[in-house]
Amino acid sequence: MAYDCFLSYASKDLAQAEAIYQRLDAAGFKVWFDRARLQPGYNWHQEIEEGCENSRVVLPLLTPRWKQSEWTRYETYGAEAVIPVLVEGEWSDVSTPPLTPYQNFCVPLASATEADWQRLFDSIREFCAREVPQKEERVHRLRYHPVKHFVGREKDLDEIHEKLFVNPTAALTQGHVQAIAAMGGVGKTTLARQYAEKFWRCYPQMFWADCRLGLETEFAAIHDILRPEPVYAALSTKDKAGWMRFEFSQSANRPRRLLILDNAEDEESVLEWIPKTGNCHTLITSRFSGWSPGIETYRVWVLDPEPARELLLLRSGRADTPTEHEACDALAKKLEYLPLALEQAAAYVGEQPPGWGFVSYLALYEANERAFLMEKTLGATEYPASVYLTWRATIDKLPQGARAILRMHAFLASTPTPVAMFVKGVDRIVEEVGTPADEDVEGAGEFAVRKWIGALAKYSMAQLQPSDSFSVHALVHAVEWHALGEKRAGALGQMLGVFLGFAEMPSWETESRRVWDVLLPHALRLDEAHKQQGLPQSVDLLDLAVGAYKERGDYRAAIPLSRQCLVLGERRPGPEHPSTLVSVNNLAWLYAGQGRYAEAEPLYQRGL
Repeated sequence: MAYDCFLSYASKDLAQAEAIYQRLDAAGFKVWFDRARLQPGYNWHQEIEEGCENSRVVLPLLTPRWKQSEWTRYETYGAEAVIPVLVEGEWSDVSTPPLTPYQNFCVPLASATEADWQRLFDSIREFCAREVPQKEERVHRLRYHPVKHFVGREKDLDEIHEKLFVNPTAALTQGHVQAIAAMGGVGKTTLARQYAEKFWRCYPQMFWADCRLGLETEFAAIHDILRPEPVYAALSTKDKAGWMRFEFSQSANRPRRLLILDNAEDEESVLEWIPKTGNCHTLITSRFSGWSPGIETYRVWVLDPEPARELLLLRSGRADTPTEHEACDALAKKLEYLPLALEQAAAYVGEQPPGWGFVSYLALYEANERAFLMEKTLGATEYPASVYLTWRATIDKLPQGARAILRMHAFLASTPTPVAMFVKGVDRIVEEVGTPADEDVEGAGEFAVRKWIGALAKYSMAQLQPSDSFSVHALVHAVEWHALGEKRAGALGQMLGVFLGFAEMPSWETESRRVWDVLLPHALRLDEAHKQQGLPQSVDLLDLAVGAYKERGDYRAAIPLSRQCLVLGERRPGPEHPSTLVSVNNLAWLYAGQGRYAEAEPLYQRGL
C-alpha cells in the first residue's frame, strides 16, 4: 500500500506525533503512523521498513529525543523526500548530517497558525503530485556475513555515517571518502561490513573490492554485474575496470552508491581508483593512517572493557556467571581488548566441553602464549589469520630503524613512552639495526627517530599519545618477543641501555615525580623481562624504581625491591662495595619511614 507520508518520531514524543497525525489525516493525507498501523502480532521491524519504503515523504518530528533514538534516525535513511518538522529545540542541536540538504518547518504545536499548517500541507502535496520515481533496483556485491556478536562499535558506525553525509550538496562534492585506519586485528573489515548492513537503505547500490585481489580485477567484476549484456563480455579486464572507474565518478541519473575498498595497503595503491566526483561514498579500510587531507581518516582502536567481555561471552556461548565474568575481564585485560585475539579466545572456549571456561583458558594461555598467537581461527570476516601473522606482514615492511625500535619496545610496558627516550638512545637503535640497508640509518639523529616512530604510527603499529609520547599494544610486544628468539637478550640489553641513559635523574626527588609517573611502568617491565630471560637483574634499574616509590611514600612497593637490590649487590660487586652500602642505607631509610626502627638501626650502623 502506498502512503503520502510517514511519521518518524521518538516514543516519548507521542503526544506531538498524534496531534500532527490528526491534522494530516483531517487534511486527507494517507499517513503511515505506527499507532494507527501496527496491530498485535505484526512484525514491527518489517512493517516500519515497508512503511518507509512505500511512503512518498518522510516527516521526522525533530526533538532532542528524536536525535537520540536509533530507530527514528534509521527511518529517514534512503527516503524519496524528507521534510524535517522542527517541533522542539534548535535545528543545529536536533538535526543530523543526512538531513542538512533539506529545509525544515517550525511547527510550534501550541501556537501554530493555519498558515503554518497550510504551508506544510502544500509542500507534501507538491511532492506527491510529482511523478513517482522509478525505484532503483538494489544491486549489492558484498563480502562476508554480518556478525551476530557485533559489540562496542555502534557509536563508530553512526560517526562514520554522519561524516560521509556532511554537506553532500553539489554534484562535484558528493563523492565523500572515509578511511577507517587501525592496526591489524581491530576489526576494520567487520566494521565496514556492518556499516553496509545497517545503512543499506541509503545506498541502492553497494560494492565491495578487496585490494589484496587487485583493484583492476575487482572493478572488472563489478562491471560485469552492472553490464551483464553479452556485448560487453568481450571487453578486456582493463577496459571493464576503466569503464567502472568512469561510472563511479558520474552523478547525473545515478543512484547513490557505496564503494568499500577493503585492505588498502596505502594511499598510493588506491588513489587512482577512488571516485573524485559523483554520487558515490567510498569507505576504505587500511592499516595505513597517513592519508592526505582530502581523505578523512577515522581511527579505530581496541574495544572498551565491557564490550570486550560481552564479545567473549556471546562468541563462546558461555553463561555470564560471577566466575566467568571475572575471568573474562582478566583475559580481556591480558589481551588488551584486541578484537581478533578476543574472537580467537572465545572460539577456542566455545569448542571445548561445557564447564571448560575462561578460567581454564587463561591458565592455558599463560603457559602457551606463542601457540595461541600462532593459532588460526575462522573469524567474523571468514579470514583465518592468526594474531602473529596479522602483524608480521606489516612489521616486515617497516623501515629498519622503525623495526629496531619495535623490537626494543617489546621489553617495555604498553603505557606511553617518551619519544625523547629513543632520541637520546639513537646510537643504540643503530647498533640494534646492525648492518643497515637504509641510508637513513647512517648518521641518524632526532629527525630519523621521529621519522621511524612516525612510520610505526602511520602503519598503526604504534599509537601517538599526548606529551610527545607513543604506545605499543601488549600483543605486538608479545609477537616481537617470540619473533626475536635467540636475539632477545641482545635487544633487551640495548633497551636497558636506552632506558638508563634517559633516566639518569634521581628518581626520589620531587622534581622528577612527573617524569617517573611515565617511566616507572617501563622500569618494572624491563626488570620482569630480565627475570623471564634468566638474565641478571639490573641493580641500577631496581634502585631507580625504589626511589620512585619512595618519593610517592609507597613503602609497601618500595621495600621488597630495596631488599632485592641489597641481595643482588651482596652477590656482586660484594657486601662492602659503596654501591651495595647505598642499597643498605636506602632500605634503612624505608624502614625508618615506617617506624620500623628495630630493623632500620642495624642497617644504618652497617652502612656507617
